[in-house]
Amino acid sequence: MRIVIDLQGCQSDSRSRGIGRYSLSLAQNMIKQLVYRDHDVWVILSDNFPDTIEPLRSVLLDRIPAEKILVFKVPNEIAGVRPENSWRMRVAEQIREYFIAALQPDYIHVSSLFEGWGDDAALSIGASNNQMDTAVTLYDLIPYVLDDIYLQDEQFKAFYLRKVDQLKKANLLFAISEHSRTEAIELLDIDPDRVVNISSAIEPTFEPVTMTQEAGSELLSGYKIDMPFVLYVPGGFDPRKNFERLIQAFAQLPATVRNSHQLVVASKLYEGHREMLNVLATVHDLPIRQMVLTDYVSDKDLIALYSLCTLYVFPSIHEGFGLPALEAMACGAPVIGSNTTSIPEVIGLEAALFDPYSADDISSKMCHALTDEKFLASLRVHARAHAKKFSWEHSAAIAVEALELAHEKSVIEKSTSNSEPRDCDQVARNILNNLEFELNITKPSTRDLSMLKEKVNQNFPVIRQRQLFVDISQLVTVDAKSGIQRVVRSILLELLTNKELEFSVVPVYSQAGKMFKQAMAFKAEFLGLEKPSKEDPYIAYSEGDVFIGLDLTAHLFPVLNKVLEQMRSSGVVINYVVYDLTPLVNPEWHSEGTARVFIDWIDSLAKYSDRLICISKSVADDVRVYMDKHYPQQMDRLDLKYFHLGADIQSSVPTDGMPSDSGQILETVENAISFLAVATIEPRKGFNQLFGAFELLWQQGHDVNLVIVGKAGWNVDALIEHLRVHPELGKRLFWLESISDEYLEKIYDACDCLVAASEAEGFGLPLIEAAQHSLSIIARDIPVFREVAGDSAHYFSGLTASELASSLDEWLSFKKLGREPLSDNMNWLTWEQSTIQLVDAILVNVEK
Repeated sequence: MRIVIDLQGCQSDSRSRGIGRYSLSLAQNMIKQLVYRDHDVWVILSDNFPDTIEPLRSVLLDRIPAEKILVFKVPNEIAGVRPENSWRMRVAEQIREYFIAALQPDYIHVSSLFEGWGDDAALSIGASNNQMDTAVTLYDLIPYVLDDIYLQDEQFKAFYLRKVDQLKKANLLFAISEHSRTEAIELLDIDPDRVVNISSAIEPTFEPVTMTQEAGSELLSGYKIDMPFVLYVPGGFDPRKNFERLIQAFAQLPATVRNSHQLVVASKLYEGHREMLNVLATVHDLPIRQMVLTDYVSDKDLIALYSLCTLYVFPSIHEGFGLPALEAMACGAPVIGSNTTSIPEVIGLEAALFDPYSADDISSKMCHALTDEKFLASLRVHARAHAKKFSWEHSAAIAVEALELAHEKSVIEKSTSNSEPRDCDQVARNILNNLEFELNITKPSTRDLSMLKEKVNQNFPVIRQRQLFVDISQLVTVDAKSGIQRVVRSILLELLTNKELEFSVVPVYSQAGKMFKQAMAFKAEFLGLEKPSKEDPYIAYSEGDVFIGLDLTAHLFPVLNKVLEQMRSSGVVINYVVYDLTPLVNPEWHSEGTARVFIDWIDSLAKYSDRLICISKSVADDVRVYMDKHYPQQMDRLDLKYFHLGADIQSSVPTDGMPSDSGQILETVENAISFLAVATIEPRKGFNQLFGAFELLWQQGHDVNLVIVGKAGWNVDALIEHLRVHPELGKRLFWLESISDEYLEKIYDACDCLVAASEAEGFGLPLIEAAQHSLSIIARDIPVFREVAGDSAHYFSGLTASELASSLDEWLSFKKLGREPLSDNMNWLTWEQSTIQLVDAILVNVEK
C-alpha cells in the first residue's frame, strides 16, 4: 500500500501549537510502523512555508529517504481571510490534489484539514475530479459546537463549514480522543466505523527533571517567578481557554494561600494578550506581581516549569484532547482540570476535576490541592502512572491498522485521472473547467491565469522526464587537463550518450556562485553539434530532479549555499562527488587560501547535500571520520557512498596532438629502462623524494630514465627551478608539462614502470592506466593504492630519497631476472561501468 502523508499541519500557523507537535509525532511513528510493514510511504510539504521545509526534512530522514519527501508548489496569497484570494485558493487545492494523484496513492493522510484561514496552507478533500481514499486527523469540532463564539464572522463561518463538508467526505477519521470521536458521529452523522479513536501522547522528553536549588532559582528568576507557583499552559488564547474564571478563582483563594503563590501563564503572547490578562487581574483584584506572563517558553524550560510547579491547573472549557495537561502529568506535576469534553480522559481521576464554568469550584479545587499535602501527593503519584498509559507507538499502531483495514474494505475505484492526464496543459484546463461553475469566488486576473500554468508545470515531474543536473562549472571555464577534469569529461560523455537513463541529463554551471545555467553552448561543442544561437538559460527545476556536483567547485562556496538551499527546499536531491580531503586533513600541502576555501566547501556540503559520493572507499572512510568529528548531527542525515573511476582514455573525450620533438623523446624513452610519474607537481605527490631517489640511482651508475607528466603546481618553487636547470633534463630526465591524451598514451607504451609516490590520493587513476599498458607499478603503501592495485604492484614505505631508491633498485634487480611484479591481472572499470556505479549511488534509496 502506498500512503502519502500531508504534513502541512507542521508548516502552517499550527506548527507552534499542539496540532503541529501532534502531527509530527504521529507521522514519525506511523512512518516507522508503515515502513516496517513494507508499505510505501511518501511525505508532501508545501513550498509556501520555505523556512519549515529543511527542519522537517531533517527530522524525517531517519524514517524515509529524501527522495520520498516531496514539495508541491501552489500559488501564494491564498489565505481564506481575504475574499480576493478565493480563486487562487481553489486553484491551490486542485493543484495539490493533482500532485497527489500523480503519485497514485492507495491512501492519503491529512495531518490537519482545518488550515488555510490566516496562512497560505492548501488543504482539501474532493476539490478536484481525482477520487482518492483519504484519512484525516480530527482534533475537535470546537467552532462547530461553540458556533456562537467562533462562527460570528460570516466569511470564516463559510470557510469553516466548507471544511466540515470536506471532512465528511473522508473515508477515515483519526479522532484524538473518544470525546472527539463521539462528536463526529453525533454532530456530523458520520458512520461510527469510519471514526477511530487513536488517542494522543507526548514526546519522551517530557519527564521530571532534577535541578539543583541554585539552577532552579536561576531559571525561575529569569521568568520573574519568586515563590511557589500554580502553572497554566493554555496552548492558545481562544475564549474557551477560560482565562477570566481562572484568574478570578486564583484571586478568590484565601489570602494566606494566594499571597504565598503566583499564577504563571506560560504561552507565547500576541498583540493585546498581555494587556487583556492584566485587565482581568485588575478587575478581580489580583495584584499584578502575583500573575506572571512568561511569553514564549522553550521546550526545555517548559519541562522544567512543569517539574517545578506546585500545581498545574487546566480550566479549558472545550478540548479535543488537552495535550498540556498530559505533558504536565508526565513531568510529575499534580494536575487538576475541567470535568468537560476530553479532559477527564486525559487526567483520569475524578477527584482532580472541577466545573470550568464555576470560578468558585475552580478556586475550591485549587485550595484543596494547595493546602492538603496528602491530596497533592496523591495527584503526583497518579500523574506519572496515568501518563504512561499514553504513547505515540500505541496511537500510531491504531492508525496504521485502521488504514490497512480501510484499504482492504475500500470499494472506490481510482479514476484514471490519478495517473492521467500526463499533459500539463490538460491539467490546467481541467482545473479551469472545475472552477467554471464555482460561485462566490473572485475572477482570475491575467497574472493568475499565467501563474496557474507555471505552477502546474512546476508540480509534475511525473509528466515530464526528470532532470539530472551535472555541475561542470570548472570545465566550462577552462579545461585544466588535470585528473579531475579527465574524470568530469569522461563521466559527462557517458551520461549524455546513455539512452537508458530515466533522466534528461542537463550539464550546468554557476558563475561566481549564482544560479545555475544550462551549459548549452559547451554541450554543443563537446558533442560536436551546432552551437545554439541563444544565450545559455537559467535552469528550471522541480520536485524529483537530481543534482550532481561532478566538478571540483570549492571556490564557489559559500556563495553557492543559497542556490543549493533553494533547490533542495524544492525537492531537488543534492549529490556531490568528493575526490579527496587533503586540503582539510593536510593543509600544509596547500596554500592557506585553498585550505580556507575547502573549509567553506565541506561546511556547505554538510548542510545542503543529501548524499556525498566518494571516488574510493578510502576517501569515503576519510570523509566519515572527518564528518563524524566535525558534523555529527549532519551525518545522521547524510548518505555516504563511493564508486570507482574508469580508465579507458578513448572514452574520456581524449585530446590529441603531438609536439615536434615527441618522436625523439619517445625513441630515447623506448631505448632504455624508463620510469613514469603522472601527476601534478605539488607537495603531496612525493616528487622531492622521487627526484632525490633518481639522482641517487644516477650517481650509482644506473642508466635509467625518469619521465614526469604533469604541470607545475604550488609550494614547489625550489623543486621546479631545480628541474628546469637539471643537467639530465632532455637526456635521462624528461618533464612533459602539459601534453595531449594521444601523447600520454604513447608515453605509457614507451615506459617500463609507473612510480606512484603520492602520500595521499583520492583514487590513483595512473595505476590503472599503467596496468592497461602492461606497465609494472611501484606504489607507496597507502590504503587507496592497495584498494586500486591490490597484489598487482610493488609497494614501498618511508619518506626519504634513499628508501625509495632502495625499492627502485630492488625492482631493477627483479627486472633483470624477469621477476618484476606484473599488473596484467589488475581489475579496472571502463568509464561506462564507472558511470553506472555513480548513477546507482545517486539513485539508491537508502533505508536509514
